[in-house]
Amino acid sequence: MRQFSLGLLLLFLFATGANLPNAVAQTSAESNVQQRLVRGKTVQSERDEQEALFDYYFRGHKLKYETRLSKLKTAASVPSWRIPYSGDIYPQAYGGMGDVSGRGGRGRTGASVLSLYDRAFNGGQDQANAYEVQRVLGSGRPLFVSLRLRRVNEGWEGYCSGLTAAAIRHPEPANPVDAGKVGGTPGVVFQPSDIKALLSSIYNRTTDDSWIYLAPPSAGDGGPNMGTFHLALANYVGQAGHPVGIDRTKGNAPWNNPIYSYEVTSLRDAGSTAHLHYKTVETTITYSFYGPDEGTQTDRASGEVRGNQRQSMYLRYTLALDDEGKIVGGNALSDSGYFLWLPLYAVQGASDGKSPGNPHIDVKKVIALARASALPENQKRFDEETIGRQ
Repeated sequence: MRQFSLGLLLLFLFATGANLPNAVAQTSAESNVQQRLVRGKTVQSERDEQEALFDYYFRGHKLKYETRLSKLKTAASVPSWRIPYSGDIYPQAYGGMGDVSGRGGRGRTGASVLSLYDRAFNGGQDQANAYEVQRVLGSGRPLFVSLRLRRVNEGWEGYCSGLTAAAIRHPEPANPVDAGKVGGTPGVVFQPSDIKALLSSIYNRTTDDSWIYLAPPSAGDGGPNMGTFHLALANYVGQAGHPVGIDRTKGNAPWNNPIYSYEVTSLRDAGSTAHLHYKTVETTITYSFYGPDEGTQTDRASGEVRGNQRQSMYLRYTLALDDEGKIVGGNALSDSGYFLWLPLYAVQGASDGKSPGNPHIDVKKVIALARASALPENQKRFDEETIGRQ
């Protein structure tokens, strides 16, 4: 009951700005501690929900979700072996992963990776590759493929969410694998670049329970509540050393990447009220970016990821603290992206369409290839630290 009353108070103060000192009147923040109405039912606050998720997934590590700003790290990175690798996103405008032009898709020489998969696991029948070609081009193969690709596909659409999820959940594939070792046709060999592409493919379609929000797009501007955003960075990356995904653009053109480090470069007082204390925060996040699947970024001796393509994003926002110094809300002062998220497992596609994804790719076979390809010590560390289904 105390929490609900506090939530109402915060909501009133945040919404009205009434009786605030001039220094605070220009500052606004949206609450993440008020209870919410979802489908006609009152549910726990966003912060309580995220705290419960974190405490559940990291219960084996005896970690607890921290909400006090003074206890949160101002700079952190995941362990060097955990840095997500870079990879291709196979835009549909270039044919996706399928062999739509006789070049193997995305300019590859020889067969596409899905044709290779068909040879290894589908008895040589054109199934996984044909499904991709039809998905990208529609029925039939027109004579002017490049023109059709540009007409029917958005330039941005590709496998960025699949790459993000795969690079969070798996170490970089490092060794070639004969399909015969994992139940496929002996003699068909997958290179690490092939396995990266297949991992991106199986993680690119999701169901409601195959991933979770860490900072949902609940703010008035369509982005995340920045109180929840800051808590997600500081708890997952800062405390647990676990990368998180970000959809960094609002609207219909998502661009997903895995965040693996952040740094608070400025933290300033922005005024107070009787019950709230404001901080203006400037933070830089760093995430792995897109690049070719060829090439190895993992050092074989140490297991450290080096040379991954990366980019950084500057964020400026307000945090609201209660009298105990706990984060109770926030507000974006610059572009903050769409939301933060975390993958939990790869979805097996179904032929009847009830489950999304390519139904001719066996998720378990691809994961078996990935495990056989990874450096053993790195795979062991990922098994111990990655949350969700193994």
